[in-house]
Amino acid sequence: MTMSAPNIFRRLTGSPDITRLQKSKTALLLIEFQEEHFSGILPVESASELTALAVKAMDWADKNKILTVHIRHQAKSPAALAFAPEGKGIEFHAPVLPRKKHLIQPKHADSAFSGSPLHTILLTRNIDTLILTGMSTPSCITATANDARFLGYKCLVAADITASRDVVSWDETRIVTAAKMQETALACIADKYAQVMNFADITALPFEK
Repeated sequence: MTMSAPNIFRRLTGSPDITRLQKSKTALLLIEFQEEHFSGILPVESASELTALAVKAMDWADKNKILTVHIRHQAKSPAALAFAPEGKGIEFHAPVLPRKKHLIQPKHADSAFSGSPLHTILLTRNIDTLILTGMSTPSCITATANDARFLGYKCLVAADITASRDVVSWDETRIVTAAKMQETALACIADKYAQVMNFADITALPFEK
């Protein structure tokens, strides 16, 4: 018996796919391009490829005068083992460094909107569409896409500019690979929260005049 493809929940709830972009209303979010994920204790997979594409994304956004926002995770406690306020882990990873006219916004939990005035800043700039990049996909990208949806933003996730890491299974008996975490997280996001596309396909979308 042939099984039909499952329904996509996002489309059932009235979230149509994005087919064009408006430059003045679009923002590129670079989430946690910080040393904790590259030289620190939370390393992600395919770091060099991710970095190269992130630079291309910044170049594309700057060329088209699209707002770029760097989201920096910073732990509240100086005793934190990850993203400590005075630690190297919170530093931005070169060459994905904020440029002139880029914004920097801190966060203290998974979502880019947590503990941050990001939503207010985007509203004042009349931004209604977000392009999400960064890490990790199961936590920060998923949480940000979820919040963005409920805050009323249209949202795209650049699949090949996101990354995951190996994690321990719930019963601590095995390792769940970064590749498996990435595939599952992107599928969940695409089903529930946001449209997922590769960066080349996002840049191929036409701009509204």
